[in-house]
Amino acid sequence: MENNETKQVRVSFAAIEPYIETNIVAPTEKKQNGRDYVDWGDLNLYPDYLLGLSKEASTLRSVITGTADFIAGDAIQIEPLVEGYLPGQMNVRGDQIAAQVRDIALDYETYGGFALQVIRSASGDVVEIHYIDIRFLRSNKDNTVFYYSEKWKEGRRQVVEYPAFYPYTEQSWAALEDEQKERCYSSVLYVKNNHTQVYPIPIYCAAVKACETERCIDNFHLNSINNSFVSSMIINFNNGLPADEVKKEIEKEFNEKFSGHQNAGRICFSWNENREAQTTISSPKVEDFGARYDALSKHVRQEIFTAFRANPNLFGIPTENLGFSQEEYESAFKLYNRTHVKPVQQTICDAYDRIYGKAGVLTITPFTLEGQGEKNVN
Repeated sequence: MENNETKQVRVSFAAIEPYIETNIVAPTEKKQNGRDYVDWGDLNLYPDYLLGLSKEASTLRSVITGTADFIAGDAIQIEPLVEGYLPGQMNVRGDQIAAQVRDIALDYETYGGFALQVIRSASGDVVEIHYIDIRFLRSNKDNTVFYYSEKWKEGRRQVVEYPAFYPYTEQSWAALEDEQKERCYSSVLYVKNNHTQVYPIPIYCAAVKACETERCIDNFHLNSINNSFVSSMIINFNNGLPADEVKKEIEKEFNEKFSGHQNAGRICFSWNENREAQTTISSPKVEDFGARYDALSKHVRQEIFTAFRANPNLFGIPTENLGFSQEEYESAFKLYNRTHVKPVQQTICDAYDRIYGKAGVLTITPFTLEGQGEKNVN
């Protein structure tokens, strides 16, 4: 507002545009012209968004890490790859199978899939298996070629290309041309929880908004403390009614600067040319925001647990009842183990069986409170 005519109008705040969820990255899949790979989400950053969400939404973090512990079980055993390896070693770096399984379990719970790099010898035998952070992988449309980079956010990046893993037999490997063998010495086994899209879908995809809400609630309370719990204000410009374009610009500036969870309770100061043109500020009487946010927190937590089909007590988050007996815990865990944990364990075991070309290579001793399982999953 730079001229006198504009200064003399009164601004009336109205809902010109609805709130837009600009912070949520959509899980779109789009192939850009000139690229061999398909973008994973808006700006090719969906897995980075999920990682940030899993780190900052406490309930989601608790469920993901807790479930990964359940999946990893009490003990993991695998047949040695080649002679000279110590039990449980997966590669020349000495990575242990227990740590590798937990890493891919975390990826499966966070992103809905996982990846392993399989290295063969000159004779075609599998000699090393490495965990690959699936966040750094992109794929062509049919998952036959993968592209690895740790800097997808940057315009100029170095990308390494890998073929999809194929379970060659001794005869089929010998039949390959030298150029084909060279290409397949290092390949990627890519496991995802769906067969209709290029990339996996996290099990909590329907609860992403709830996770984002929980993160915003924490930010709101943090900023409330930093801003001394000052209550919200209504600002009235008593100097005329501008055109809709001016209204829109003013609302945009105030929303960006003063509203939202990141600016909880901030005070707006106004400097005016004279008393007649002053801006009046009134503090409305509103219900207790603490109670409202407490109710909202309970709602979003329930949304997250519903997405996983899990009982909160399994992850150290008590429900409204007064107690949770060991019998109730065992009943809740038995159901969660049957519907979620065991299927993921079987998916992981199948992946290693496929790499080795035979069944029963990997065994996972199920999780128990005592630390000793009764049956093996293989």
